[in-house]
Amino acid sequence: MKPANKRIFISFLLLLAATTEAPAQAAGSISGTVRDPHGNAIAGASAEIFARGGGMHRITTTNPEGLYHFDHLPEGAYIIQARARGFARYVTEAVRIDRGASLKVDLPLQLAGLEQQVVVTASGTPQAPEEVSKAITVIDRQAFDERDESAISEVLRTTPGLRVQQLGGPGAFTAIRIRGLRDQDTAVLIDGLRFRDPSSTQADASGLLEDLLTTNIDHIEVLRGSGSSLYGTNAIGGVINVLTDEGGGRSRGSALLEGGSLGMFHGRARFSGGTNDNRVQYSLGLAHLDVTSGLNDDPARNTSGQGRIAFRPSPGTQIVARFYGADSFTKLNISPRTIGNPPASGIIDARPLSPAELLLYENGKPLSQLAVGNATFIPSANDPDATRAARFASGALTLTGRPLAALGYTVSYQGLAINRTFGNGPAGPGLQSAGSTRSDFSGRIHTLLARFDYQPGSSTLLTGGYEFEDEYFATVSLDSLNSAAASAADVTQRSNTGFVQVQERLLDNRLEVSTAFRAQSFSLQRPRFNPAATAPYRSAVVSSSPAAYTGDGSIAWFLNQSGTKIRAHAGRGYRSPSLFERFGTGFDPDFGYFVYGDPRLRPERSIAVDGGIDQAFSARRLRTSLTYFYTRLQDVILFDPSTTFIDPFTDPFGRAGGYRNAKGGLARGVELSLLFSPGPGLDVSAAYTYTNAIERTPLIGDVLRSFITPNHQTSIVVTQRMGRRASITFDLTASSSYLAPISSPSRVFRFEGISKADLAGSYRIPCGELRAIRWFAKLSNLFNQNFYESGFRTPGITGVTGVQVEF
Repeated sequence: MKPANKRIFISFLLLLAATTEAPAQAAGSISGTVRDPHGNAIAGASAEIFARGGGMHRITTTNPEGLYHFDHLPEGAYIIQARARGFARYVTEAVRIDRGASLKVDLPLQLAGLEQQVVVTASGTPQAPEEVSKAITVIDRQAFDERDESAISEVLRTTPGLRVQQLGGPGAFTAIRIRGLRDQDTAVLIDGLRFRDPSSTQADASGLLEDLLTTNIDHIEVLRGSGSSLYGTNAIGGVINVLTDEGGGRSRGSALLEGGSLGMFHGRARFSGGTNDNRVQYSLGLAHLDVTSGLNDDPARNTSGQGRIAFRPSPGTQIVARFYGADSFTKLNISPRTIGNPPASGIIDARPLSPAELLLYENGKPLSQLAVGNATFIPSANDPDATRAARFASGALTLTGRPLAALGYTVSYQGLAINRTFGNGPAGPGLQSAGSTRSDFSGRIHTLLARFDYQPGSSTLLTGGYEFEDEYFATVSLDSLNSAAASAADVTQRSNTGFVQVQERLLDNRLEVSTAFRAQSFSLQRPRFNPAATAPYRSAVVSSSPAAYTGDGSIAWFLNQSGTKIRAHAGRGYRSPSLFERFGTGFDPDFGYFVYGDPRLRPERSIAVDGGIDQAFSARRLRTSLTYFYTRLQDVILFDPSTTFIDPFTDPFGRAGGYRNAKGGLARGVELSLLFSPGPGLDVSAAYTYTNAIERTPLIGDVLRSFITPNHQTSIVVTQRMGRRASITFDLTASSSYLAPISSPSRVFRFEGISKADLAGSYRIPCGELRAIRWFAKLSNLFNQNFYESGFRTPGITGVTGVQVEF
């Protein structure tokens, strides 16, 4: 966004803020006491209030008498939740406050029992648990701390329906698949705003997932099922919404230091609070992860920062500025390759080369002289001069207002800048370049969003809005020994989107019905290439491409007496073609350009349905959930290296292979989850997912089964809290075997399933009413399982220990 446009946008925000001062004269208030099961007040507890129609969220902490207070509240309906260390979270039913009224709402917390959580991702507006009509999982900060997880991907491993794959140790490439679909079918959000890399092949978040740390995260919401009608591109399989700490309440903070195996050091500092009667809320988090001797002694470093400040100029108005950034570096390994004499057809059992022979191979021993035995592949070998460096910075400015009790609005701008650099040199086994090479990838996305929420009655919420997005992708390739091999490209695309959603609460709020629709059009700019003399696409018509349309509907029926919720969800998803898929090229100084992209590509389309039952038992100490899901990829974009469908004599860009539209496969299955709190301080969560993911046409021979996704996957997390001081957490993730290619998609290998267990414990020593020291330790891969992710080696058993100071 140009500087002049930014100034206009900020002026517009201030003008809107000024128009919402009038309701201040008739503002109301809500107050109460947060108590433990014995009726004692809890000091320092967190209390949050959400406007049911969206557009307002505040946080405060209780005083020494356990009192909380929210004033200057516009007329309307609100949901309140409270939480404190050692207690289960509590969520109220919706309460309504009239103009100028004052309400008292006490918030009782229990030592045991299943937590409740206000959810915003399912509909884009706050919902109480019984109102949610989609399959969703919430993971909060307490779970991060009890499991001692520093990476967001590790936090998500135990979520039903998710397959988290990391190709190596800390800092290695990480992918997340939902319900048997592809990496690019998962949308990632930061505070409800899309987070993706326009310079990656599919313009998704996969190239950055390994860089996301739990720096200052409050909680994560995972929506399983189509989310494109609300969140746009990539949300075919589901949505991962990372919500950062919003601050508020008394000033508080923490400092953490830990270290252990693999030469690992992790430091993190957090500080948050509020001033001026909470009209100003702030939070800040900094983290640094340094692994000095990972797999193959490869280092990995990551420095991450998050910050947020919110100002409330009037009761119904809030201006929020948020920043999230990271700077990372890691050394890379060589991709696995086939070895020996595997069968010419069919599925090959994956058997790795022995560690002793692998070391000889890394030290230069030729393949022909290795004692292969019955091995069928060489695991990821050390490449001493292959590196990856990445930086991203995401900044957002948001204005929310409620000029009328029934009307709210949100106007936001997000700027996202991403730079990734890959380097390599002549060292290492196998085929290497004669000199040093470097490839730079950079992307920029500017997103402007304007949205309204209107409640014509107590049972109806209408949401609509407009979104403008400008994305840019550039790449530079250099060769230290051949300046003629240098090349560069940059491409820009803009899109305009309109969306609408209607939510109805009927039959005394026991029936929730939601429908949504979204339309997105695209405008392409002519790409620029260097060398320019023989640049492709010079005569191509690139002014526009096919639009994307999607719809969504869900319903939930809640039976209060039996604690039963029956829900169903159906929707169409889409993914807009990436800039690389539209204009991707390669360059060789001897042969010129190799053209892969097609600006005429249609968006990917899918249709998905799921339905299930959520049931609570035993005074809500036991909650089960059963979901059936089905997703069909109707139109996909694939890379076709053959000339079967792309004829260089008839293709307008002269391609002999590249990206094209095709029909996709399908995934269906069952998710079963259980949450159980059998006694004081003991929480058990378990999940099982069966997935049958197949392709429309065989990947090889008669193999229809999709890659990477196991048929069976299970997880369990057991946490025992001893009072409010000590806790022990055990978590286990296991899966059946899966298929994956090595070296070539025409050679398919069957890898053994994964089994990974972690054990973490902590002890908290109070040092006054609001200060404490927490000691903790963790063992990862507790049973020292040796497994390979698509042929990449993973760490064995590792341990860390550390201390956190809270103030």
